[in-house]
Amino acid sequence: MTNKPLISIMMPTYNNGKYIKQAIESIYAQNYDNIEIIVVDDGSTDNTKEILKQYKDIKYFYIEHKGIPFARNVALENSKGEYIAFCDSDDYWLPNKINKQMQYFKDHPNCEIVFTKYENFFENENLKTNRRAVYEKKVEDVFKQYLPSSIVKKSLFDKYGFFDENFNVSEDTEFLYRIFKKGIKVNNIIPEVLYKRRIHGKNVSLKYNTDAVKKYIATILRKGVLSK
Repeated sequence: MTNKPLISIMMPTYNNGKYIKQAIESIYAQNYDNIEIIVVDDGSTDNTKEILKQYKDIKYFYIEHKGIPFARNVALENSKGEYIAFCDSDDYWLPNKINKQMQYFKDHPNCEIVFTKYENFFENENLKTNRRAVYEKKVEDVFKQYLPSSIVKKSLFDKYGFFDENFNVSEDTEFLYRIFKKGIKVNNIIPEVLYKRRIHGKNVSLKYNTDAVKKYIATILRKGVLSK
């Protein structure tokens, strides 16, 4: 038996069979032995389900295509961990991510969410000429608190609610701003890149132009200002 707290690792996916094995293997390589991986397949039509059959201990849910916020909420509803971690199926973790974050929680007893630095990377060189992809790469210089890099105490979701399914993009930013407005410290960041985010041209955020993303962010800020 282990005395380490259970961590539920949420992985929403949609037609990312090309990448999901690397994401899962990066989790198993963490050297932390009390985890559950919850994959919510948001209606994939590729070979995702076949790839996942080799992982017998993964909790796998196949749902009708409804978007990332809905998929994340399904994972939350089926999680049993005291802590929640995230790994999008087209990204991957670097070694010792979990151990370093859990040590941070141990060293800072009042901490409820801890991030790591993350790094966007282009899947191929051609994307460096794509204006929208280049904008996405620059986002890492603006938003230091990137929710998928974090580990969160499950109690935050129990207290402040799950992801807002009205947001097709930036649902993670909305959640962070919501808890920030409630007084939760969101500046706990391990200054080391431990999360790698792949920009491959089919990311959900790349489906929206820059103006649309700015509109979502404005809505988030307005919602935060108006909340009590």
